This record gives sequence, C-alpha cells and structure tokens, in this order.
Amino acid sequence: MDLPIGSILLASAEPDRLRAWYEQAFDMKADGDGFLHFGGVGVLIDGRDDVAGRAAEPARVILNLHVTDARALAERLDGLGVTWIAELEYREGAGAWFATLADPDGNSLQLIELTADYWRLRRERLGHGHTGLLGAAGVATRLPAQDLERARRFYAEKLGLEASEERPGGLLYNLRQGSFVIFQSTGQSAGEFTQMGLNVDDLESVVAELRGRGVEFEEVDVPGLKTVDGIVEVEGNYPSKGTRERGFWFRDSEGNLIGVGQPL
Repeated sequence: MDLPIGSILLASAEPDRLRAWYEQAFDMKADGDGFLHFGGVGVLIDGRDDVAGRAAEPARVILNLHVTDARALAERLDGLGVTWIAELEYREGAGAWFATLADPDGNSLQLIELTADYWRLRRERLGHGHTGLLGAAGVATRLPAQDLERARRFYAEKLGLEASEERPGGLLYNLRQGSFVIFQSTGQSAGEFTQMGLNVDDLESVVAELRGRGVEFEEVDVPGLKTVDGIVEVEGNYPSKGTRERGFWFRDSEGNLIGVGQPL
C-alpha cells in the first residue's frame, strides 16, 4: 500500500507568530494555503485551542531538515538568537553534521547535512557500492577541443575558470568537488547530450553571472522537459541529492554541452 505523507501539521496557540518565525529563520514564505515547503513536504502551521503555548514533549516529534550547508544555516540562525538544544557538530561515525534547536513554541528541529562520507558508509553498511577496484576510483570528465587556446579563453572569459595545471595538449580544471580536462582533439563533439554536469548551491547567482558574461543558454522542449527563459524545473531526484532540481544548459566554444543544476 502506497501511503505517502503529504504534509505535516504544526499546531500552535499563536500560529501567526510561529509562522513568521519560520519564514524569517529559513528565508521562505508560506504559500497561498499557508504551507511552508521544505523540499517535497509542506508544513502547515495552524491554530488549535487544544494545545498549550509550549510543546510539552518536544522530543516526541522532531522536524529533521536536510540541508546542503549546515554551518552556513547555523550561523544564520545564530544571528537570529535561536536557542540551541545541541550545537552543530560533525559525527564521524555517521558521516554527517547534526544540530538541534527549538522554535518559539519549544518544538525541536534538527539540522542534518549528509556528507559524501555518509553515503559511503551507508553503501558499506548495506553491502552496496563497489565490488571491484574501480569502485574506489575517482571520476574526471574529459572534453574535446579542436582549438585548445580558444577553449581556454572561453572558460576564462565566459565562465571565470582558469586552468589549475596544463600539459601539452591538455588543460586541467580543479573545482570544489572533482575536476575536468579539456584536451586537444581532431574530432568534434556532437553536443547532443549533456557531457558534463555541474552542481551549484545558488543557481540564480550563477545564471546572473554567466549571462552577464555573455553565455547563451540552450532552450529545450522535449516531452517532460521544457525550459522557460533557459531554465528548467526537473521533478524528482536521487534520494541523496534532494527531491527535485533546477538547471540550464549551454555550449562551450567547442560545442560541448554542459549542464548546471541546483538540487532542491
């Protein structure tokens, strides 16, 4: 039987006050029905006359907020003067960051940032993942360029990226996570599919920067996938990444198709 939880009701004696706190604390606005959307789950803060002003057993039900940068969010919440039940800490055994705070009604919220170590440990615990030597390897993208110097200029002027290292016929770019290489090639990319995907934390800022540098975004209109002003909303995602994604595509000077996305 498929019975998904569609939303969570957070009862309060002062719902307007509590809702305003959540909107300020997490930089969001309730929708027209009063729901605050945390990923794919809506939280409705509503008034009831059968609840006390403060939660009697706040640890009985805890809202777990899975975030991409727990330290940045904890710093923001510190600035709002929140009450910490357990301050942010990294738990090596879990491979994750945890912190617990109380909202104005005393309800407990837990911030959780699952790192790459968490997913590695989970794969090992469940017996998933690599079974051979390649399973422990790193991944690096290779993009062909008919004109390596033209590609170097494009990545520097249009994307703001400088090669970390170079060798005859190749440029190496190291990013926050992972790397990619542009290599001199007599072949030409067909650019009919995404050859490299980049994950970012703030898509809007990246869009503004790249458009300011003159990067032209691709328009896509295929069944189930349509861009609006160059941006696409993708429903669904891998569980370790989120519940959905926003993104865009562009071609570099060599015709390689590159996708940029923000998991949500």
